[in-house]
Amino acid sequence: MNQDEAEKALAAWASVERDELVRAAHAAGVSKNRIHTITGIARTTIDRILETPMLPAQTLRLSAYLVRFVDGWPRQGGSPWYVQPAMASAYTSDQIAEQLLSDLEFRALKLATFLNTPDGRMLAAAVESLTPALYAQDVTLLIEALTIAGRIQQEQVRETVVNGVVVGAGVALVAALLANANK
Repeated sequence: MNQDEAEKALAAWASVERDELVRAAHAAGVSKNRIHTITGIARTTIDRILETPMLPAQTLRLSAYLVRFVDGWPRQGGSPWYVQPAMASAYTSDQIAEQLLSDLEFRALKLATFLNTPDGRMLAAAVESLTPALYAQDVTLLIEALTIAGRIQQEQVRETVVNGVVVGAGVALVAALLANANK
């Protein structure tokens, strides 16, 4: 492996977000010892990762982002003389997901990882924490859009990792073939 391949492998590791990968593996039934054996991560580090309550921190970050994202959306309890139509009457969850994915600030949240997309309860908690409350159909619209955006982010992360591994393997194969040809 040359320096470029090593850097690509490290980037792939970073893009998977080690802590999330460890949590997902443990949740899937992989023992702490097996995680240590496979990854080389210290057992104390694995314990720290598994003890860290990620959900509240992610929910707070997402809620703070959503406050800005839905700033102009109609709310319950607005003016009784002028009722704005709900966003759900004008947009689909796919369209909102597109808007989310085109926003650098949303992508920086990195809600989706190689193995996980955000939990529906976490998304609902973040959306329902918005005050004043959105219309009920807009709450549903936003949760569906976040779920779609999370799945798309997860697919993009997987594609990046797989492509990096394939490119790295291809480069290694060519190098091996050239080394054998020069013998």
